[in-house]
Amino acid sequence: MSLLVAAPELLTSAAADLAGIEAALHSAQRAAAGPTTALMAAAADEVSAAAAAFFAEYGQQYQALSAQAGVFHERFVQALAAGAGSYLAAEEAGSAVLRQMLDGFRGALNARSEALLGRPLINTAGVAIQGGAEAVVGAGGTGGIGEAINYVSQFLRRQLSIYDFRDWRGWLAFVLDYTWGAPGTLMGYGLQIVNDFTPNSNYDPVLSQLAGAHVYRGGIGIPGFATTLGNVTTSLGYSPGAENLMINHEGVHVWQNRLFGPFFSASYAAWMSGGFFVGTGYWLMHPELDWYKLVETAAYYNNPWEVMAYTLQGNWPPPSANPALLWPSSADPVIFWPGWKQLFEPFL
Repeated sequence: MSLLVAAPELLTSAAADLAGIEAALHSAQRAAAGPTTALMAAAADEVSAAAAAFFAEYGQQYQALSAQAGVFHERFVQALAAGAGSYLAAEEAGSAVLRQMLDGFRGALNARSEALLGRPLINTAGVAIQGGAEAVVGAGGTGGIGEAINYVSQFLRRQLSIYDFRDWRGWLAFVLDYTWGAPGTLMGYGLQIVNDFTPNSNYDPVLSQLAGAHVYRGGIGIPGFATTLGNVTTSLGYSPGAENLMINHEGVHVWQNRLFGPFFSASYAAWMSGGFFVGTGYWLMHPELDWYKLVETAAYYNNPWEVMAYTLQGNWPPPSANPALLWPSSADPVIFWPGWKQLFEPFL
């Protein structure tokens, strides 16, 4: 592997400097040629003539060596200048290839962006990222790389805005979100980014600070259902009881992720999958019943994590659930175990 790094402009500058040195040396050599190659004898005797001839010979040898050194110096300067030109040509050729690759990448990316968002993500100059996160950056429209940097900066600052560091619960939430509950937090990151580029997602900063979680009034999600991933709740809505739902139900899910970490996410998803088959199987035996309500009850309402949240909210049993598949009364000691309330109440 080569460790050489060449800067063509520095090579060109060095060649020019060496050429200047060469000119100065030639000038000095010409000035010294007369006095050193044609010495006059100090007297007319043979000894003086021999001494003058001896030193003149050394002067002539110096001039011959200087001439050879001048030829080498000139060739070195030419080679250095040629090398600078070669590096510059190679750099320009590489830049042209890279520019073509980036143009192709930009074209493909913009084609996808226009198909999904109705506008290019990167402008024709290849340096501007379009604004799409109205809830975070501003009103959208064309922007630039500065707008993209601004979005990232606002996004990162927003992550800290939900923690009240004046209270021990704020510190605990912060630590858990980025340690034990990190898998859910990362999923929440994805949900935030998608919502930021979704029209009318409407991030609510006031309720977010109150709840200690990121709250979107709109955004992606199942219509009529608030959805929580990690410390992010989406599709909360604007109903009169939305704030109560966030604080006393979705807030429970936020803390379930913080306190139970990956076990919460994995077991919640597993129960939803199993409940789908239980509800469908019950419907096959009782086709006169509403299939959706049966699956909803078995997969969602009977989910122990949801039972815990509905119980703490004081809304159990849910009025829209199908009683045929709800937990039997024998499960009441588990469902209404005071320990659940004692565990979560300090955080809500």
